[in-house]
Amino acid sequence: MSKRWLLVPAMLGAILTAYATASTAAAPTWTVEHYSTNETWHVFADIGKKDNGGPADIYVAQQTLKALDGTRVGAINGYGVNLHPPFVFFHWTASLHGGSLTVAGSVDVSRKTATYAIEGGTGRYSGARGTVTVADTARNGALVTVRFNVTG
Repeated sequence: MSKRWLLVPAMLGAILTAYATASTAAAPTWTVEHYSTNETWHVFADIGKKDNGGPADIYVAQQTLKALDGTRVGAINGYGVNLHPPFVFFHWTASLHGGSLTVAGSVDVSRKTATYAIEGGTGRYSGARGTVTVADTARNGALVTVRFNVTG
């Protein structure tokens, strides 16, 4: 399975950003974090019709999460379920120092950059809302930008 299966469309991020910008509520204070990822393990299950990538096939993976200076700061575990090509539904949980962050969404895997919606988190990410943008670096990994605020 190609690394592009780990990417998400930027359109969702644009919609979420437009919504946040147009909101009549007080402007939230955003926290932005940058990381890099590298896949360390994966498995692919060709479910049903043997088509090597058709609907209902499942992809499960683990990735190392590093600060931009190369320091390991956590791991990402998750899965993807193929929808109608090129769309895949992904659910990922990042375990970092100080908490975890969960993201999910349907993505167009033919794109080089993608954005997930943050569903929530634990620890310092408890109540987090925002986006996680993943950009393919073509070096067996990706650059990750986490933009969030914590709601009480």
